Amino acid sequence: MKEKIYIKDFLSLLVFYKKPLAIIMVASILCLVQLSFILPKTYRSEFELNIYSKYFKNALISEVIPGMNSIAEMTQTTDSMVKETLNDEFIDSIGKEFNIYPTEMSPQQLSKAREQLRDRFEMFSTGGQSYHVSFSHGDPIVTFEVTKKVMDAVRANFINTRIETIENAKKTIQQKLESVNVTKQITDDSISANALASKNPTVLRSEILKINTDLSALKMQFNVHHPRIVKLEQRKATIENWLKEVEDDKVPEKDALNEDGTKEYSDAPLLMAGDREISQTIAAKLYTKFNDINVALDIERKSLPGYIGVIVAPQIPSSPLFPKKRLFASLGFMIGLICCFGYVFYNEIMSLSSTEKARRMAKDLKGEYFGTMPHIEELGLMTNRAIVWEEKKVLEDNSPSTRITLQKIQDT
Repeated sequence: MKEKIYIKDFLSLLVFYKKPLAIIMVASILCLVQLSFILPKTYRSEFELNIYSKYFKNALISEVIPGMNSIAEMTQTTDSMVKETLNDEFIDSIGKEFNIYPTEMSPQQLSKAREQLRDRFEMFSTGGQSYHVSFSHGDPIVTFEVTKKVMDAVRANFINTRIETIENAKKTIQQKLESVNVTKQITDDSISANALASKNPTVLRSEILKINTDLSALKMQFNVHHPRIVKLEQRKATIENWLKEVEDDKVPEKDALNEDGTKEYSDAPLLMAGDREISQTIAAKLYTKFNDINVALDIERKSLPGYIGVIVAPQIPSSPLFPKKRLFASLGFMIGLICCFGYVFYNEIMSLSSTEKARRMAKDLKGEYFGTMPHIEELGLMTNRAIVWEEKKVLEDNSPSTRITLQKIQDT
C-alpha cells in the first residue's frame, strides 16, 4: 500500500524549518543582488533608419541609372551599404578616438581588437526599408557618442553614394556632348566628311596641304590678321590636332588586342560629320539627358536627407544592459529555492531522526523498540528517574556499557 502525502504535512514541515529556510532565501537573494553591483556593467545604445523606396527610384535618371523595384534587392543594398560604412578604417578611427584601443599594438593585436570592437555592433534589417544598428560598451557616454557617430556616417554614406553616382553619369554625358560639339564645329568649318568619318591620315594630310596652298595665296593679298586667314589657320590647327591624335592612337595589329584575345577599340568618339541629321539627333538626345541629370542632381542634393528617416535616435542609456538587478534577484530566488529543498531533503531523508536512531539502535542490540517514554519532571515519580536516565543514555549513546545497561533494564 502506497503512503499518501498530505499538503498539511508539507506545510507543517515548512513551518518547522521556517527560520533556516528564511535565512537561506534572504542570503541567496542578497548575494546575487550584491553580485550585480560588483560585476562590470555593459550599456547599449541603438538607432534605426528608414530608407524610403524613392531613394532607389528616380524618374529623371531612370534611363541612365536603373532603379530598384524589388523589396529584397532594396534590403540587400541597404545591408551592404551599412556594412560598407563600418569598414576597417572607420572601426579603427572609433577605437582610437574613444580610447577603446590600447595605445600601442602589434598588427596581430590590432586585428584582434578590431574584431572585438566589431562584435560590439549588432546590425540587422527590421523590414523592407528599415535597418537597426546597436552598440554596447561599458561607458554610457562613449556608447552614445559612438552610436551617434555611426548613424551620421551611415546617413552620409547613403547621401554621398547617390550624389556621386549621379555626378558620374553627368560627367559621362558631358564628355559625349563635348565630342559631339567638336564634330559639329569641324563640320561647320567645311572639313571633308570622309576625313572626319574615317580619320585617314592620308586624307588629313592632303587637307592640310590644300589649306597651306590657300593660305599662301591669301597672304599675298591680305595681312596675317585678315579674318579669312585667321579662320584657315584655326582650321589647319584643328586638323593637325586630329592628325596627331590619330598617329598617337595608331597601334600595331599585334598590340591592338586585349589579354583575352579580343580586339581593342578606341575610346575616341564616333564622328559622323557626313550625316548632319544623325549628329543633330544624337546631340539633341544627349542635351536632353544632360538637362535631366542636372535637374535630378539639384533635386537630389536638396531631397536626399529627407529620403532617410530616423525611426529611433541614439539615446544615452540610463540602465545597464548587463547585469540587471531584477534578473539577478530572480536568479537568487531560484537558487535559494534549490538550496532550501536540499536543506529539507538532507534533514528529512538523509539525516535520521531521534526515533529512527532508537529503532536502529534496538535493531543492532537485537531488541524491540516500543516508543518514546514521556518526559518526567523533577517533581514527578522519583522512582522512575533511573529508568529515564538509562533510557536517555540509550537514545544518545551506543557504547558497549549502554548495551549492558539496556539488557539489565530488559531483564528487570
